[in-house]
Amino acid sequence: MSKTQLPVDCVGHKGNVVNLAYSKVCSSGYYLASACHDGQAMLRHGDTGDWVGTFEKDGEAMLSVDINQDATRLVTGGDDCTARIWDAVDGKHLSKIMLSSPVRCVALASQSQTLAVGCLDRQQGHKSDDMLYIYSLDNPGLPQIFQGLSRGLRDVIFCREDRALLSSSHDRTIRLWDLVSEKQAHSITLPHHAKSMELCADGRTVTIAYGHSVVFIDVERFEVLQHRKLPGRVLGASLHPEKESFVCAASNNYIYKCDYSTDQILDSFVAHNEKMRCIKYSPDGEVFATSTDNGGLRLWQQNVGKKYALWDTQTDDAKDPEDANQGDEIIDGIEQH
Repeated sequence: MSKTQLPVDCVGHKGNVVNLAYSKVCSSGYYLASACHDGQAMLRHGDTGDWVGTFEKDGEAMLSVDINQDATRLVTGGDDCTARIWDAVDGKHLSKIMLSSPVRCVALASQSQTLAVGCLDRQQGHKSDDMLYIYSLDNPGLPQIFQGLSRGLRDVIFCREDRALLSSSHDRTIRLWDLVSEKQAHSITLPHHAKSMELCADGRTVTIAYGHSVVFIDVERFEVLQHRKLPGRVLGASLHPEKESFVCAASNNYIYKCDYSTDQILDSFVAHNEKMRCIKYSPDGEVFATSTDNGGLRLWQQNVGKKYALWDTQTDDAKDPEDANQGDEIIDGIEQH
């Protein structure tokens, strides 16, 4: 038996909400940024979903977003082949970086001095899609360029205290790039390209979703820690900041919440009517956010019935909508190099 989730709906977007990013907990709380095909990025209070601001330039679809730790800088990537830097406090557009391909992923280093950019996969005839670009925001002239991918990028994150980058690509690889030696350090090939990739609050556990699987990797040793199988095809996964559970968005419109240590499915429920695009835990672990096609963006409680933010009443017990199936821990189809 589980308690019924009562989500907070965050209205405003009118297209597919394709990327989410949380700040850390700062003096004024924590914040949630979203990027949408409607040409807008929005910033909200991460616990309540209350609107803070909208970032828009030229109306082209936005494909990616990131926000720095103290929620003072926001970066967006767009279909107009630009990465844009914004002041997240007053909404001012500070600068832009022009590329030759649509910008599929952006990531800010922890001190907000370095920006990583990856381009949309257009499959054939576009050589600039399979490069990873690193810019110094103090002097965003010629970037540091990493090559070796055979297709465009899906996600990129800084790791190892900003001394390295982790990328996921449509060529089905997860690659670790050393920023000091400027070389590829390690790679893993998956059976399918990753749908999501994120770094946990511990700074070393990476969560990767692909196919019907969720894989956890220690980025320091570059070793697979766990491999979990889910009942549905996984569109995204996120690990709780204290690693007590992980949540998955599935193609059957279900969210699965699982115990990290045992793989037991703790809860499962239908979350949206539209295709889900993203799922992500808040930095305090009290909330996880989901986004969908056609403007959907919702906040869900980690501990249903707990008084927190807009949730101020206990909810009634309701029967699980679907039997829970435990995952298969066999690590199959992963090639490590």
